[in-house]
Amino acid sequence: MKIAWNEIKYQPKKFILIEVLIVIMMFMVIFLSGLTNGLGRTITAQIENFGEVQYILLKDSEGVIPFSNFTSQSLTEIEALNLEESFGLVIQRSSLSKENEDSTQDVTFFAVDHLNQVSGKVETIDYSLEKLGNQEVVLEESYKEKGISVGDTIQDKASKESLTVVAFAKNAKYGHSSIAFVTAETYEAMRQKNDPNYTWKPQTIVTNQAVDSNQLSNQLIVFQPKQLIKKIPGYTAENMTLTMITWVLLVASSAILGVFFYILTLQKLQQFGVLKAIGMSMKQITAIQLSQIGILSVIGVGVGLALAFAMALVLPSAMPFYMTLQGNVTIALSFILISVLCGALSILKIKQVDPIEVIGGKGE
Repeated sequence: MKIAWNEIKYQPKKFILIEVLIVIMMFMVIFLSGLTNGLGRTITAQIENFGEVQYILLKDSEGVIPFSNFTSQSLTEIEALNLEESFGLVIQRSSLSKENEDSTQDVTFFAVDHLNQVSGKVETIDYSLEKLGNQEVVLEESYKEKGISVGDTIQDKASKESLTVVAFAKNAKYGHSSIAFVTAETYEAMRQKNDPNYTWKPQTIVTNQAVDSNQLSNQLIVFQPKQLIKKIPGYTAENMTLTMITWVLLVASSAILGVFFYILTLQKLQQFGVLKAIGMSMKQITAIQLSQIGILSVIGVGVGLALAFAMALVLPSAMPFYMTLQGNVTIALSFILISVLCGALSILKIKQVDPIEVIGGKGE
């Protein structure tokens, strides 16, 4: 490794092009990964924010919360479980507008009861969801960029109900839509504007307590968060496609680097011929070559990651971009490993080098 590093320091201009290429490619892969994670979070963020809880749904809903419509019998059965740490949830897509304005914004209402069980699972700005009152709403913070402030009155377009904005929540997204939190009583009043006979019935019961499917009748089913996320319409197909694109770019970038390393090797055949002539074994030469590839890859990956982090700080909040430590570490290690493996193909060319021919000027 010392010889490999000394060569890089002695002739930095020789390696600068490869280093720049590594940085650019690593930045592209990490940036695309961040967009992939960000788009995924716009579908699943609030389900993830609720944490490791369990969701009791009607079996016919197939894991899609808005499709779950409990019967009175189902609710009675759930009440018999005596779930102390639980709350009911209804998810409803709609649109809203600021009072006296015509422009509308998409919204997904999260109507909840037992707000004391929900407060710790919703990160709001200087506000506890437990204080949320009737005809009040907590909006996802992206609405601030759309001209809505605390104290403003918004109107639900479906029910024409007016609601007062009391706070904003962070990362409250579901199904590519921003969330508005309201109480069960507020949601009931909204629905009764169009259906006077409507009474509050949750679509799912969310609980911190362990519930076994064997405790329930065949009408009900229990879902874990990861299972529920996969059931959100469009999530699996979108996430798999974007993830596949990311990994294809990663492998293609690493393969391109392998070609550059091979070209660099061809330029140094005479040098390798000299090393062989003075008695250096192929094992030692291989170690030098792989060390050099590893050093260049690690430096480039580090700079690429730093640029991606810097870019994330200046991106607008409306852009879905989200990076995770685990994801970045996985991509970085994979990038280095694939680069080294692709670069190792140049070892085959070094092995064929005849010191006499190369030093005599007859090599490639």
